[in-house]
Amino acid sequence: MLQLTWTTEAPTPVGDQLLAVAMRDAPSPDTFDARFGKPVREAATAARFTGKHGETFSFTRVDGEVFERVVLMGAADLADPSQLRSFAHDAVRLAQSAGVARLVIDLRATLAGAMPWAGGDPAAVARAGDLLAQGCELGSYAYERFIAEDKRARRSVREVVFVADDTGPAEGTARGQIIAKSVARARDLVNGPAGLVTPTFLATTASNIVASLQDEHEVAITVLDRDECLARNMGCFLGVAQGSDEPPKFIHMSYKPHGPSKGRVCLIGKGVTFDSGGYSLKPTDGMLDMKMDMAGAAAVIAAFEGAAKLHLPWEVHAIVAATENMVSGRAYRLGDVLVASNDKTVEINNTDAEGRLTLADAMVYASKLQPTMMLDFATLTGACMVALGPKIAGVMSKDDRLAEDWLGAAARVGEAMWRLPLPDDLKEQLKSKLADLKNTGERYGGAITAGLFLSEFAEGCRWLHCDIAGPAMASKPYGVTTVGGSGFPVATILEFLT
Repeated sequence: MLQLTWTTEAPTPVGDQLLAVAMRDAPSPDTFDARFGKPVREAATAARFTGKHGETFSFTRVDGEVFERVVLMGAADLADPSQLRSFAHDAVRLAQSAGVARLVIDLRATLAGAMPWAGGDPAAVARAGDLLAQGCELGSYAYERFIAEDKRARRSVREVVFVADDTGPAEGTARGQIIAKSVARARDLVNGPAGLVTPTFLATTASNIVASLQDEHEVAITVLDRDECLARNMGCFLGVAQGSDEPPKFIHMSYKPHGPSKGRVCLIGKGVTFDSGGYSLKPTDGMLDMKMDMAGAAAVIAAFEGAAKLHLPWEVHAIVAATENMVSGRAYRLGDVLVASNDKTVEINNTDAEGRLTLADAMVYASKLQPTMMLDFATLTGACMVALGPKIAGVMSKDDRLAEDWLGAAARVGEAMWRLPLPDDLKEQLKSKLADLKNTGERYGGAITAGLFLSEFAEGCRWLHCDIAGPAMASKPYGVTTVGGSGFPVATILEFLT
């Protein structure tokens, strides 16, 4: 991790340093000239630097015997949590590009104006430090397991110093670094190729996390194999799993706080480590990124680790039904009828709608733990991406309070989500002549009918479904997200539980 500190006085410049100065708009000429000189101001004006988010203006100066690199960074939108995270992320990226060991981020009001959190309640002030710390740590992220050493990204920055009028945000620094590490853990799992990140790999990773936490936390793990899942009548999960040579793994991680618990939360993640589509075979382009079909599993495994390290006051259960969805002589077929562990029967009219089948048995399993609330996360439908685009998750729940609390947490950490309805009349699309229901409905409203299918397995629990098909993986960088796995929505899970 980076060394992150807060101070009210700028440290003495050193040669191996980048000074990043937050600027919300064009500063007072006198103030700016006193700091950097009139020629720099005129050059910034000529370059049309206005302080908008994402704008930068770089220059160098000599301070005594030190040759210092300086970048002015647009800070007009730092009241937006996503922009605050990306501001720090971009500063670290610029420092890495410059090859410096120390980054100084100047947030003082003299040039930037008062920061949005100035004078706020302590929780809001600490959250600003949390988000800035997340941004800094994620600015150093890259998945390079298969990249030659001499071609890997430069990671020169070791220290970040925030200079501000008030050091209150420092209270959130440690929390932000823990969250960023959890986000990075989820990204690594999503970015790993399917030949590496198998159901067994996910189970081993979860076991290693639990082992690493056992000295300080009350944690445990259970991993069920195929026979144990069969004994629990998980027919939908095992129906998907039967086409693969990779053995399925049903993973259950548990954490209990040392003090009083606010309740029991089950986090369920879709864990399809590679999705060929089965006999409803995907085309090459549609299959290329299907290593990411376990992003929900990656999120709940990583968030579980963060929840324990943050000592959150909830009993947390992370549950993953991990498998591949493959084509073989053993694979489940169109027209098959699978029996879930709550005895509901499902006619298969699309083997590429497999995630909801694995989640169905995972939700029934979770419901038997009598949770206070149950939340599932899944790269479930392309229809959700059609509705909301590639950066916004779809949220569905019949529980208004639960949905409001969840969306509030998402807004505070800057992860984009939108609530979709669950109208009962669309369940008509899931009716089957052979079974209790079909696994897909019609083309229109596909994200919603997927949510309605899952609602049949909520077993009366307070339940929320989050379709992360869009934001789980990025084809272009944006905000704190690099190309590949995003780690979405780990930050929201941990904010929600806090």
